[in-house]
Amino acid sequence: MRQEEMKKILEIGVLLSAERDLDCLLERILGCVMELANCDAGTLYLREGDTLQFEIMRNDTLKTYSGGRGKRPELPPVPLRRDNVCAMALLEDRTICIEDVKNNQEYDFSGPARYDAMTGYNTRSMLVVPMRSRGGEKLGVLQLINAMDGDGQVCPFAPDMELVLESVASQAALAIQNVRYIREIKGLFNSFVQVMSTAIDERSSYNADHSRRMARCGERFMDWLNARSKEPHFSLRRREELL
Repeated sequence: MRQEEMKKILEIGVLLSAERDLDCLLERILGCVMELANCDAGTLYLREGDTLQFEIMRNDTLKTYSGGRGKRPELPPVPLRRDNVCAMALLEDRTICIEDVKNNQEYDFSGPARYDAMTGYNTRSMLVVPMRSRGGEKLGVLQLINAMDGDGQVCPFAPDMELVLESVASQAALAIQNVRYIREIKGLFNSFVQVMSTAIDERSSYNADHSRRMARCGERFMDWLNARSKEPHFSLRRREELL
């Protein structure tokens, strides 16, 4: 592993650990690994039950992007079957590197073939890296497409890139799990606050709906103040803290 790659991995770790919004985090993960691998396209999947859901798709040649904070990809989920390269990588917990998908008979590449037929794209090299938590939970998959050489031509992924991206995928999985934990804790806390405020309101008719009315007033005040400022005083995070 080269020194610049090691430095980049450390920078990515710091970047991912600071993000608390899941959609923003997924965008950063895919952007970081595509930059590190110097590839033209990529997809990030998250596991839901027995399928892999498309979360983000990016293709620099076609200038297309979907998912993250934007509209999610309108594609059916990928079943966790061993004939699919993404599913196989997750099921067997191993990185899969393919030099030319069109000359590979081991996996089902009908999906990339349909994509190429619709868009005129030419999918060739592919690197698929599973993401798993420290406890072994299988969270998702990073699929990178068409590595680029120094002249901007499509080439196979470098053999040492597998280890580099496995390290980043491990950091990414930990960051995803942490953000999910934070979301769950917030949900529990909000439920507790809701129950307590309802109990307080129901102590007397005078207090009925008082807490909810005050929250609505606070929300309208933040909207009013933000509308009159060049830069919003209340970001989404500050709004959540206040309400």
